Amino acid sequence: MVRRNSGVCVMVSEKLLYSRKFLVLMLIILYLTMIYISLNFNYEGIAIGTGIAALVLAYLAYYAHVHRSAGEVVALSTFTALALILGVLTGSIIAGFENVGVLMYAVTLTTATLLLLLGISKLYRI
Repeated sequence: MVRRNSGVCVMVSEKLLYSRKFLVLMLIILYLTMIYISLNFNYEGIAIGTGIAALVLAYLAYYAHVHRSAGEVVALSTFTALALILGVLTGSIIAGFENVGVLMYAVTLTTATLLLLLGISKLYRI
């Protein structure tokens, strides 16, 4: 009985981990986390937001590792970059572009993300 129940749990968790709906949920969580970091740009806000973003990015890296299709990895990287950049921009717009630290954070994150996308596109030659 224990094996059967644990097998069902493993199968359900694998289906959940590899579903596209869960992937979209993770991208939305990443977007909301970046808004949270931009709005609460202090030590606590950065620490909490970075922890959540690191967990989400670790899941996205695992998802990309399991699905080795070059097109899917590039698409996932593009959507991740969009979630990061749009989240920081949305947070900056809501805050009114008043905090210089948030603006520098946004510029640095955008530049790093675009360089990462350039590297990924060169790596997969798409």
